[in-house]
Amino acid sequence: METVKSISRCLVLNAVTLFSVTSVAHAATQDTLRQAHYQRCAKPVFYAQTSNHKKEVEICIVTPSVSYSFGRVGVKNKEMNLTVPAGSTSYAYSNNQVISIQNFTVRNSDTTYQVSAGMNDSGEPVASLNVYKGTPESGKLLAEIRLDPATAVNNISHSLAEEGIPEADSL
Repeated sequence: METVKSISRCLVLNAVTLFSVTSVAHAATQDTLRQAHYQRCAKPVFYAQTSNHKKEVEICIVTPSVSYSFGRVGVKNKEMNLTVPAGSTSYAYSNNQVISIQNFTVRNSDTTYQVSAGMNDSGEPVASLNVYKGTPESGKLLAEIRLDPATAVNNISHSLAEEGIPEADSL
């Protein structure tokens, strides 16, 4: 009986140790991703990976323009690389007692890319990328991609106005 208790304690300690090491390794990986993002982008607006960590979205200010890229993680040539005038972008906020969401919108011709990040009504972090034919208000939703909020670098703020980014009327 004493041997069974000893083995059980050992298994529990091993599981706790493994969980702790995995959590630390995951956190270190996220910090590494953020540092790499800041090295690629002098004025970052937004960065996040998809929920499966295979693709990433990155928005940077490249005065007087904004660059938007989407594609496989760690690959230099992305599936989508755009540079648009700052006037073809906007940011918006929605803050109330229940949710807090920031959006950044990039318009290119008749396609709109919109990233969102913040907290949902349960207080949990959320992040997404939506692609529209037309505008988010009246266009057709082409894709809705869930992003991992743990990988998000969200610099969507009123300071974007200093970079020539207009604030949208509302969310």
